[in-house]
Amino acid sequence: MPNKILTPQIIANEALLVLQSNLTMANLVHRDYSKEFVKVGDTITVRKPATFVAKNFTGQTEAQDITEGSVTVKMDRFRDITVNVGAKELTLDIKDFSTQVITPAMEALAQQVDMDLLAVGISKAARKASVSATPKIDDIAGVGKELDQAKAPRANRRLVLPPTTLYKYNTLDNFAKQCYKGDSQALKEAEIGKVYTCETYMSQNCPENQNTTAGTATAYKVTGVKNATQFTVSDGKAAAGTILKGDQLIVDGYLYTVTEDCTLSAGAGTLKVDQNIPAAVNDADAFVVNKAHALGFHRNGLALVTRNLELPLGNKNAYIASADGLGIRVVMDYDSDHKQDKVSFDIIYGIKELDSNLLVDFA
Repeated sequence: MPNKILTPQIIANEALLVLQSNLTMANLVHRDYSKEFVKVGDTITVRKPATFVAKNFTGQTEAQDITEGSVTVKMDRFRDITVNVGAKELTLDIKDFSTQVITPAMEALAQQVDMDLLAVGISKAARKASVSATPKIDDIAGVGKELDQAKAPRANRRLVLPPTTLYKYNTLDNFAKQCYKGDSQALKEAEIGKVYTCETYMSQNCPENQNTTAGTATAYKVTGVKNATQFTVSDGKAAAGTILKGDQLIVDGYLYTVTEDCTLSAGAGTLKVDQNIPAAVNDADAFVVNKAHALGFHRNGLALVTRNLELPLGNKNAYIASADGLGIRVVMDYDSDHKQDKVSFDIIYGIKELDSNLLVDFA
């Protein structure tokens, strides 16, 4: 009996399961989701967690309204993976199709979501803690101290470390003693344990220069046009500093990796990067990434806002799967110009710092 041809619904449901299982940061931050449809660039208002004040009782209670603050979030992160497929792939069993197509596609989307969250969290952090040249456990205690001083609740504190930072500390005896392993189902292998009030995780998506030696430029501004893959640099410090291939920078919450060496002249130069600029940038301060950065935070400091994309008009081969505050759209189409079937996976989301005082840049 021949295999049943895979439908967008079957593919979307499987894709959602795979995407959920590959996310780390997205499961640690405040989430806001509804089934309303949005378009790229829409601005929506989301609620912030309510806060209260404990007051002295002097014989009569004073009731407080449940007042939830709000913040506007731009739904500007539209991520797409489109794959060419043939009749052979579309007649595979869903498990085989998942292995060949869905899993690698969802791993890439999950990596991007986590990378975006870390980039925003680190670049918007109002607090900092330092990684010592010779690692000591007091460094990590410094993250907890910053959150204590920010009056962050002890519950739902997190610390996400890049591998290079993690392995500076996990050989320390005191670090191992501080850690304890939580529920084995909680974010799988990413979880390390609880260290100095923070649930601690490892992520390969933390901002970190991708070269052995970073450039000498410590600050600069950038200007870029939409869809370009280069920035114009100004006001660089030092004026003759270098920005080397593998250095990274965060601009408007997007992480870029430098693809060619750049030596500044009077603080100016042209900087080529690894991905398209999603929107015009004018004289923005770049967050320079010339070392590994980790993020300590309370859940209420950072939000991931997700909505559904509209189904395309006139295309019945499309389906949206959503669950647990996450949605993914799958569209199947035929490219008549190249005589090729395509399967498109896409998601839309926005990221917003809710309280920068609850974010700690650990570097």
